[in-house]
Amino acid sequence: MFRHSMRNKLILFLLIATLVPFITSIVVSYIFTKEKVTEDTITNNSALISQAKMNLLNYLNGVVQASTTIYTGQHLSELGQLYDILQTEREIDYMSDKVIKSGLQVMSHSVKEIKQIYLYASVSDRSYLASNDFQGSTIGKYESLQQFPENKTVYFETTHESHNYNIALNVYSAPTPVLSMHRKIIYSPSNISIGELVIDLQLNLVSEISQSLFTHDQEELYILDDKGFIVFGPDVSKWGQPLEESWGNEAIYSDLQKGSYEWNSGAYAGINIYEKMKTDDVSWTIVKRLPYEQLTKNARQLTLINSLVLTLFMLIVIIGTVYISIRFTAPIKQLIRYITRIQAGQVHIGQMDTDIELTRTDEMGILANRFHGLMQDLNQMVMREYRLELANKSNQLMALQAQINPHFLNNSLQSIGTLALQHDAPKVYALISSLAKMMHYSMNTNESVVPLRKELDHIKAYLELQKQRFEHQFEIIYDIEESTKAIFVPKMILQPLVENYFKHGFKPSTAATGLLRIEAMKQVDGDYEFLKLTVEDNGIGITEERLREVRSRLNAPSITDEAYIGLSNVLTRVQLYFTDDAALNIEHAKPQGLRIVIHIPMKKGAIE
Repeated sequence: MFRHSMRNKLILFLLIATLVPFITSIVVSYIFTKEKVTEDTITNNSALISQAKMNLLNYLNGVVQASTTIYTGQHLSELGQLYDILQTEREIDYMSDKVIKSGLQVMSHSVKEIKQIYLYASVSDRSYLASNDFQGSTIGKYESLQQFPENKTVYFETTHESHNYNIALNVYSAPTPVLSMHRKIIYSPSNISIGELVIDLQLNLVSEISQSLFTHDQEELYILDDKGFIVFGPDVSKWGQPLEESWGNEAIYSDLQKGSYEWNSGAYAGINIYEKMKTDDVSWTIVKRLPYEQLTKNARQLTLINSLVLTLFMLIVIIGTVYISIRFTAPIKQLIRYITRIQAGQVHIGQMDTDIELTRTDEMGILANRFHGLMQDLNQMVMREYRLELANKSNQLMALQAQINPHFLNNSLQSIGTLALQHDAPKVYALISSLAKMMHYSMNTNESVVPLRKELDHIKAYLELQKQRFEHQFEIIYDIEESTKAIFVPKMILQPLVENYFKHGFKPSTAATGLLRIEAMKQVDGDYEFLKLTVEDNGIGITEERLREVRSRLNAPSITDEAYIGLSNVLTRVQLYFTDDAALNIEHAKPQGLRIVIHIPMKKGAIE
């Protein structure tokens, strides 16, 4: 029974057709999105790291360049340069000491992040320290200074806590993490060392550049030296200490300048992106750690959204499938019963109006076999009755339409006008003629576009009626170029603009005479000509706030704002007939009033 039931087969088919694409779409979407997001994330982060690397190198090179002033410092009166004092004087007198401290002070202000500068002069065996405009000196060299790497005159010491180099100053400076640049001072002729310069740098700029590269609590960024010590990391307390985990070794000891690799253990299991900073003075590696949870977050969210949406539609389809199946097959089963009753003479034949012709073994097939002998006659009978009823309805509709035929109204107005002339009332005749013209123009549905002259004639008829209403309280000025009268425009685009004046701008109670100006002219701009239609008045105008509101809501009027609907209707019909470049502008008129301008672009030389 299941195989022959249309209802069961339809439900099963639609469920399979829904579930298979649904599950396939979710799986494929997740895999593709995950791979694409991971690839894009690695590319974008590599670009960010490269930019940060360049910024850091430029900064460090600036510090190195600042330290060279030990050789090229400015000449200080008769005492000579700082370098000359360091290489020649075994005993530092008061003036030479002052020159050295002054030179260090100037150097300390050359880079904003310099915390302090230490100088050891080996010829005089004396150490100097400059910090925050305070200077000090002592005999001997600070013993804890690291040995210079072989064949290097400049190197950067990994982040460490600052100290005072055993030189007392008049101000206390709390220890902070610093990055130290060491320069060996060389006596050029003999290429021997005559001292050492150490510049302690606060990590403000390094931290600022690094902080911009990762999201806190979600990602990690490390700057490691070539021995695995932490120059910068998320935990300030571990700066200057060796990296405890081994995930950084692959980046530090890699032969590639930059790259990425997976790390599958720890809280930050995911992708590590690295790039090396190698110069003569520094050998660091920048490593950014992106956990899988963050990498696949967007993919999971997108997949979840897709799943929810598809699940919703799947439920709708399942409900619709069951509903349609029941609704579709229930009448068929009922018709089968009806046919049996018709054959038995129990049901009037006029109750059946369904035509089914199928050769199947399910319910539809049973219906076709039982219903085939009666269907033709039933169909002819039903169609004959239906057509007769439709014809009667059409005749009734035409009769109703004839009662409101516009020609009937127009002829009636003409008859009234003739009667007015016969009774010596020409003014009444003129007004009735204007009204008849307006009705004939507006009720003529055969024309959707008309020459501009017809639109102007309609406006003139409308204004004639308004003149009779308001007598001599307003004036009309027409400034129409003759060449514009033949241009076709959408019907009824000027009346809403003129009508707005009488609804909102014209105040008949005031002593001032109203003025309404209607202009039409052509303007040329490149390969295009523009038809410019202007309706300007000297009415009460509108406030600047109201003007901004009208402009902003012109393209989306509320159904309750009649003024917006009229203006929007005019703009929409002009754009539909011509081009989307057509515009309707509303602006203040001088000294008062409102000006509405319609710009209609037309190709130069086009047939009007």
